Amino acid sequence: MGETNYNLKDWQEAAPDKEHDRSSHNDAASMTSTQRNIPLSGMMGTGAADFFSPEIFQIVLHNPTTSHQLLQYSQSRFCGENMEFLERVDRYNTLLDELTKVMSEIYRNYTSVEAPRALNISQGLIKQINMDIKTTTLNTLPAMELIFSDSQVCVENILATDIYPRFVKHQMTVSAEKALSVGRQKYAGLGDCFCLTSPAKADNPIVFASDGFIKVTGYTRQDIIPRNCRFLQGKYTDQGASRRLREAIDANQESVELLLNYRKTGEPFWNLLYVAPLFNAEGKVVFFLGGQINCSTTIHSRSDILRVLSMSDKAEEDNVNVEQPAPTAPSSSGRKGGFFSSFKRGRNNRQTPTIPEDREAGMENQLINKIQKLNFKNQMKMFYTAYSKYLVLSYEKLAVEFFSTGVVDMLLVDPKTDTGFLGNDIFKVLAQYSPMLSKEFKNRIKTQLRQGRAVSADINLATRRAIVTKGSERFATHWTPLKNEHAVVRYIVITFAPYQQD
Repeated sequence: MGETNYNLKDWQEAAPDKEHDRSSHNDAASMTSTQRNIPLSGMMGTGAADFFSPEIFQIVLHNPTTSHQLLQYSQSRFCGENMEFLERVDRYNTLLDELTKVMSEIYRNYTSVEAPRALNISQGLIKQINMDIKTTTLNTLPAMELIFSDSQVCVENILATDIYPRFVKHQMTVSAEKALSVGRQKYAGLGDCFCLTSPAKADNPIVFASDGFIKVTGYTRQDIIPRNCRFLQGKYTDQGASRRLREAIDANQESVELLLNYRKTGEPFWNLLYVAPLFNAEGKVVFFLGGQINCSTTIHSRSDILRVLSMSDKAEEDNVNVEQPAPTAPSSSGRKGGFFSSFKRGRNNRQTPTIPEDREAGMENQLINKIQKLNFKNQMKMFYTAYSKYLVLSYEKLAVEFFSTGVVDMLLVDPKTDTGFLGNDIFKVLAQYSPMLSKEFKNRIKTQLRQGRAVSADINLATRRAIVTKGSERFATHWTPLKNEHAVVRYIVITFAPYQQD
């Protein structure tokens, strides 16, 4: 029996350290930071919560909630095999840990010299069991633990350099859209931080900016105009995101990126940036519209980061608040055709748009309610839904000069053939799709705009979606003045964001 007096703990201590073997994953994550020009271990010193530190990355991979969200995101991009593989490897390692635990319990309780419940079998068989346990602990298990080590590092490297940064951007987009319904104090610049850049000028500089842009960045108008937006970038800005943004601009395409930018004071902030080309009637790009959201106002700690990255993607699809019209008499216009007559009945549902007296300008205030109820597919589109339905007006005439494809699709407008759209007074345009616009509605908006102030208003619109129910869809609109370097207003941006049901 003396030869069988082995201590399983001693065997395990003699074996390679499992945690040490797996520490190479953090080294891989650190390596990827150099490739992305973001020193992961040093970001916390900048004052901005670090989404991309090795510690956060590993927590996201192994936390059940965040890993599930990352898996769903990956699967939606047809690259779910990476997270699926890591989940299986985690399961594999868990089983190895369980196997080690069970073997230890067997040795301690049934086959060791001091076993409280020693088996009533021959000493030779007891000795063989203990020798096999020792061999398995010192040789077999360490070898099994290393089977997937190299491949796990490679897969985590793929996630860290490509999929994970895009996942973070997506989750920040979801979080920002959710905040649109709970107050502007959550995200600085949400709904009133815009600029226009001119591709006709060298380096595509900013030529007009809103007051919200000034407030968020901390720069004066003379500091900003005329400069390219990249002056907000700094030492730790992800150059990959900057490159993708430039490529989208060069291709005249819409783009959304999460960038680490810097205020004039040097304070870093996470900027969720939306950029879209503005076309004139001839289809030529005249300006690029930039909409910015300072996401750092709600991201201060590791817990805040994990809260954002854990946001659920389970929801009901197309859960939009479409108001049903009261019963009306048949139309006497003489028009025929069920499709268009339904559309007209929706337009004639006269309800007065409202501008609450105590409402602060900005899309934040109750713009989208219970956004987490949207499904994953709709969440991917939410930032575009809020910021890509817009019109740009000339300030002097309040006439429509530029538009997004999202807004003309929403209103079923053909800008090339509809003479009542481009160049027309915005209130006349809205009157075609909205319930009766009161004088109070028009006057309050005009008064605020003439004073160079942003203003918000709710409105019911007969949209493409509302045609099905023969009703109207409720939107929060935000009207933002864009000013030149002398603070003279030249353009107005109107954004449309649909309300959602509880």
